Amino acid sequence: MPLIRSACALASVGSLIAAAQVHAQPEDYVDLGVRTNAEAFTVPVRLRSGNEIRWFRIVLPTTSGGPQGFVDIWAQPTFVGYFMRYGAFAIFNDRGDLVAAARHVSERPVFQCSFGAQDPRAAIDIPPADNPDPLNAPFFGQEGDLSEGEYWIAIGEFPWFGSGDWSAGSMNSPESFNRETGLYFRIQPPDVPYCDGDFNWDGNVDQDDVMYLANVLAGGGNETGRFPDYNRDGNEDQDDLLALVHTIAGGGCP
Repeated sequence: MPLIRSACALASVGSLIAAAQVHAQPEDYVDLGVRTNAEAFTVPVRLRSGNEIRWFRIVLPTTSGGPQGFVDIWAQPTFVGYFMRYGAFAIFNDRGDLVAAARHVSERPVFQCSFGAQDPRAAIDIPPADNPDPLNAPFFGQEGDLSEGEYWIAIGEFPWFGSGDWSAGSMNSPESFNRETGLYFRIQPPDVPYCDGDFNWDGNVDQDDVMYLANVLAGGGNETGRFPDYNRDGNEDQDDLLALVHTIAGGGCP
């Protein structure tokens, strides 16, 4: 059975293990239910042994069509106590086929997957506050589009993931105490416009964002990478600036 390389760079070892094992749909899992509305939530994860793989079942919306939606998922520990030092995850479809393995995106143990809309969302802060590099990589649909349906998420410490049959395992010691992390979700269905006005990613939606977009449209720098075509009419012009002003004033999405 061919295997997909895991985010932990241990797939070569995991391949030997997976080849000798037959996996089936998990019977021990947490059901997160149907999550097809716009929302953001966090699921605490605690392994019951150092080498356990925890499974989560979830129904997600499609990310394509209309004003394109997105699904962002990431694992980020609290950095307090016995947190996972390499808590990576993968996403499988309802047939047990691997959809995506999370990418390691920072010097700290943060992993992410991003589906759908390519307008970059704000990077995620990585604690502690004195971290000299406080931001994670932005989300911009690196994994492509996602079809509506049932998905299974496997997460563990130093895991490996196979290409099918819900194949996942851990290379970690069962005695390890590093067992905790957080699994984060940000969901935006395609029929709900995404029009975040925080263009400069300072946490506020205000006049500074208008000035930021005006500078980008005038040929200035664009450190956040946000798409200047705010009203999605195919042009980057004064109409985008007016649309942003309208949103900030409480007028809703363009």
